[in-house]
Amino acid sequence: MPKILKTNWFWMLFAVLTIAFSFTIFSNWTLMICIWLGLFFGFRLAKLESQLSVKEHQIYLATVLIYPVVASAIKWAIVEEVIPHSWFLLNRIEHFIWAIAVTIIFLPTYTDFWKKLRWWQSLTYIIGLVCFLGNLNEFFEYLIRLKMFGIAGIERNTTYYWDTIYDRAINLFGGLVGFILIKWYSKK
Repeated sequence: MPKILKTNWFWMLFAVLTIAFSFTIFSNWTLMICIWLGLFFGFRLAKLESQLSVKEHQIYLATVLIYPVVASAIKWAIVEEVIPHSWFLLNRIEHFIWAIAVTIIFLPTYTDFWKKLRWWQSLTYIIGLVCFLGNLNEFFEYLIRLKMFGIAGIERNTTYYWDTIYDRAINLFGGLVGFILIKWYSKK
């Protein structure tokens, strides 16, 4: 693992540039990037990273580095309609990648007790974490739409019901893949 990824000055520069770029997409995405990087710095300051094995630390830092870039590119492609009529597919990819990334970014918080659990208990924990955070995201999206369209546009909000169901299903699948990825990579 390159030494630069262990330095705080690199991560501070990365955070500033990523947050600055996220302002070009829209402010709600900036909040998501700030939360993501805030978790990383919080875990780093709490020295939770030190509990990770070498393999876990590699996948953790790679995820912290790659996810904001890839997710911002996808979000930008959605907002700018780079590929016409691609919102449905890109939104599913966005949620799938998010769910995998969430299983990895929170790894420092559960790695110590996870090793004591059976595989199905670990899987249940991961799926529960992803579903809980995914549901919070869906409530947040609903509140944004409610603010955009107002109470008078509540009928329009009901058309997003199918989006919520798809997002939750993709989050489940992404959580499962994230679990498998962590287990597989940690054993390599």
